[in-house]
Order: sequence, then structure tokens, then C-alpha cells
Amino acid sequence: MKKRFASVLLVAFLLCASAFAIPRVKQYTPDFSGEFVYYRDNSFVSPSFVGVIYYNESTYGARYYCPADKAAKTKERDISIYFTIDAENGSIEMTGENIFGSDGSQDDADIVNYLHDFFYEFAERRQKLDLLGPDSVTVTDEFAQFGGDVKITYNNLIPVFNMERLSTLDGKDVLCVDTVGILTDTNDPAFSYYKGIQGMPKDKSRSFDKKAFSKAKQFSVGKQTVSLDDSWKQENDNMFLLGDNALLTLTEITRPDLFKDSPDQFLTILMRKLSEGSSTSYTIWSKRKASSKENSVKLDSIFWEPVEGNVTRDFKRLTKLQGGGYALLSLTVFDGVYGKKKSYFDKILGSLSVKE
Repeated sequence: MKKRFASVLLVAFLLCASAFAIPRVKQYTPDFSGEFVYYRDNSFVSPSFVGVIYYNESTYGARYYCPADKAAKTKERDISIYFTIDAENGSIEMTGENIFGSDGSQDDADIVNYLHDFFYEFAERRQKLDLLGPDSVTVTDEFAQFGGDVKITYNNLIPVFNMERLSTLDGKDVLCVDTVGILTDTNDPAFSYYKGIQGMPKDKSRSFDKKAFSKAKQFSVGKQTVSLDDSWKQENDNMFLLGDNALLTLTEITRPDLFKDSPDQFLTILMRKLSEGSSTSYTIWSKRKASSKENSVKLDSIFWEPVEGNVTRDFKRLTKLQGGGYALLSLTVFDGVYGKKKSYFDKILGSLSVKE
């Protein structure tokens, strides 16, 4: 669960870190090293997932994964390519490549070629598109690789190509985002480990017997105040634990001077960072919900940790402060616990107040 807290701590650093983009692309939300996206690719007969990862403006990776299918008598396929491009000249032609997982067969060679075309095609289309605002954009494009005319939705919350969905003209999804994330360090296996999310994963069985919201008292950290009962333990100045079941933090994020004249851009980048998974904790993109009202933003996400078998509910509450920064409440609860006492945790979220 503390993976989610660690990701919050990374936000302020990442907002100030160096970031780049595909050559000749002006990005509203620049890519940060280690950011990746996986798509559910319905252009294949078998369930397939295609991921792309960004390391720097000249170094990328792409991966194809398809689980074994006993009924169809097909084996698991896991093929990755890591490559460089000539970013100095603004070209997306590959200048070097390493291939992993291919057995040298024609079928595997076809997958490698598909990954090449995938990167080339979407990079070229992104180069031709202006996406310099917070709103998503849907365009109609001719795409022979996917059967002709298609609709492509671009969203600045998505890394690399900013492509969120590709569908037929009648609305059938061909490609759709499955998860987005960022590596925490060079040893983070999140990109190479991912094997797709099949439906809604089930959390472990958990014991949680919580009576009515009672004996609550207010806790204040900086400008934020929240009501918690005596079941919660204050771990440090801004972190509270409900045993092993839930974690709540209250923090403030200062707006860098770089975004003084572009507050919407700052918020979009912040929302992207808070939506990403890391360290094999994967956000289920289809379950993500975001809404805004006046100076506050709600972001509700579900994260899956396949290694540990955990499913967590992640609630973010952002409140804009004078000076352009944000107060951030972050509540993470195991799904098996949240489902047993939804009203209890919702009441905690509703108790939040922010005063300058």
C-alpha cells in the first residue's frame, strides 16, 4: 500500500525534472523518463497487449504480450524491442535495436515488424497533431493497418503518443488504454512484467469489522483538516494508518514557477502523475474517474498488484490554494475492506476541509 504513498512523494520531483517528447512534437504534458502505456489490442484474434515506454528523446521500448490459450493450443508470447532513434535530426527512423523473447520464427518476426510499424505510425500521426490544451481530442484518420478509416482519441494524460483509444467508425474499440505507469528506478520491472488486466481483479479476502463512525476527532496538517476516529494511528506528521487496511496522507504540492502563467497545464500534468501506477502496482484505466468543481478536483482510481494479489481503491482530493499550488488528501484502502464499509470511508473523505 505504501507504493501509492511513494508515488505521491515523487510527484513534486517529477514536475521539476527534465522532460522531453517524440522529435518534432510539442507536448502539453511532456514525457518523463520511464513513463509507459499499455493498450489492449483487439486487432489480434487472441487477447493481446502492446506497450510503449519512453526513456529519453532518442531511446524507447515496445512490447507485445499474449497469454497462452489452451483451447486454441497457442503458447504464451512475450516479445520486446528496445531501440534508439535519431532525435537530433528530428527523425523517427531507428538507429539501433535489441530484441528479446523472439524464437526466430516467422510468426515472431511478424510481431517485431508490427511493433516497428506501431511506433512509426503513431509517432508520425502525433507529429502532425496540435494538442496544446487540457481537453481530449478525437480525429478521424485513414489507417490501413487497422482496416481503413478510424477514430483516434488523444488525451494528454497518456504518455508517449497521447493516444487513448482507436476505434472503428461504428465505435468498436481496436486499441484502448489498459494501464499507464512510470518506473521508479532502473530496477523497476513494471513495464516488462505486465501481462494485462482481465476484467476486474479480485482482492484478497480481508477481515474488517468496523462499527459506526464514532469518537471522531479532527486532525489538521497544514491547511487541511479531516475527521478520524481512534482506530486510526498517526504514523508521522502527515500519515495516518488504519491498521493494515488503509492509509491516509495530507500533503501540499507547490506550483513550480515554470507554470505560473499556465495553471491548467500544471493541473493536467499533476493529474497525469497521480493517475500512474509504478512498481508493479497497475492502475486499471477503465475504472478511473475524475471530476472537478470550482477549485477542487476528485480523482478515484483502482490499482492492481498482481505479485501480491492486492486490489486497492485510491482516492485523491485536490484543493487549489492561493499561489496556485494544491492541498492533496490521498486515501488508499484495500478493495476487500472498502467494499465492506464503503460509507465509513466515504464519510472520512466528506469530512475534509481546507482553509488558507
